[in-house]
Amino acid sequence: MEFFSRKTSLHFIEKKRPVVGYYGAIAEWFDLDLLIEAANAYPNYDFVMIGAETCDVSLAKKVENIHFLGEIPYEQLTSYLQDFDVCLIPFKLIELTLCTNPVKVYEYLAAGKPVVCTAMPEVKAINDVVHVADSSMEFIELINVAMDESKNDKLCDARKAWAKNHDWRSRAQQLLNEIIKLDIKKPKVSIIVLTFNNLHLTKECLFSIERNTEYDNYEVIIVDNLSTDNTRAYLQQHYEGKKGYKVILNDDNVGFAAGNNVGLEYATGQILVVLNNDTYVSPFWLGALVKAFKRYPDMGLLGPVTNNIGNESKIKISYQSWSEMQVKSLRYITSHANEIYPMACLAFFCAAMRREVYEKVGGLSLDYGLGFFEDDDYCKRVDQAGWGMAAVEDSFVHHHLSASFNKLKNNQKELLMQKNQAVFESKWGKWKPHSYRPGVY
Repeated sequence: MEFFSRKTSLHFIEKKRPVVGYYGAIAEWFDLDLLIEAANAYPNYDFVMIGAETCDVSLAKKVENIHFLGEIPYEQLTSYLQDFDVCLIPFKLIELTLCTNPVKVYEYLAAGKPVVCTAMPEVKAINDVVHVADSSMEFIELINVAMDESKNDKLCDARKAWAKNHDWRSRAQQLLNEIIKLDIKKPKVSIIVLTFNNLHLTKECLFSIERNTEYDNYEVIIVDNLSTDNTRAYLQQHYEGKKGYKVILNDDNVGFAAGNNVGLEYATGQILVVLNNDTYVSPFWLGALVKAFKRYPDMGLLGPVTNNIGNESKIKISYQSWSEMQVKSLRYITSHANEIYPMACLAFFCAAMRREVYEKVGGLSLDYGLGFFEDDDYCKRVDQAGWGMAAVEDSFVHHHLSASFNKLKNNQKELLMQKNQAVFESKWGKWKPHSYRPGVY
């Protein structure tokens, strides 16, 4: 805009009377009939048209006070512009111009010139600084109003100031300010990762969080349940003291529920995510969960879709590598953007909850010891508190499934499941087995 606000000593128009001007393409969207009508209405004004002509202007050229100057060198444009008393944008209202935001209106205003336009939506939005006509009669009347304003220095300065605040630099700053506002509004997310042995899975899980979490307002709280492999040493070496991470080393294996509760107690986020260490998150997983909470205020507990789980969160997908997983999961989430799949119970391989849900419902029940059925129990409590639950269709997390429990000896896993089912049913009545969504097995 600075270029068009400059004054120059050069004058290329031999000005003897008021000048109404236009520069730009003179093509099929230019309303030549309106121009002719305006020129006939003001025979004492010169109408100077600058720009390449790609439509038939022969009738307009016959009008004595309409002057077509053709194309001129760009550097001379301000010399012509400063001699315009009023600037025009006489465009037809067609499909093209209805979607046009003419840059020249900002250039005219940068020079302080009064502007008369036809009623394009984008100029109607700034009708406090330009004259917008809804009819040819009004267009012609507004030329006279604009001419009366052309000698008003106060209005001229106001137009220049407006244009200065709408140049590309100012627009970029406004956009940056809005982005900053969005960042401020981003709720903080706490991701609790509970570990017990399986170091290779923990490494992959934590790596995937760093690599694939595009949402940038989160913390990771790693809680270790007295691993007996090299997990604790690895966590201390790589994550203790790391920005955005907290490592908690339990003195005992307190089980799934109690271990996650330790992390939840340290969490500072508005959204809390319980994430198993036998998972591998895919791109955009966390942002989709956060977005779903905003879109569905009645939802208190949300989880991603996955490749491997015993309920409706499982989708039909297969892959042989992490790179293939990313391709296929992206294909799925993009085709199911902004969708959720309501569910009665979520599995806690990855479960996100609002802080207000956690504060009302509390942590995971300790009635289930090492694990199994604590997620069913929690979902009952969330439902009882009046919140909904769903799988978020544009969030995908890979799950290895029961990596820790599969290492239990003999039939310990089955006995633990039977015991905890009995605990669950003593509290909530007969347990209803989970099922898959239609077409998934």
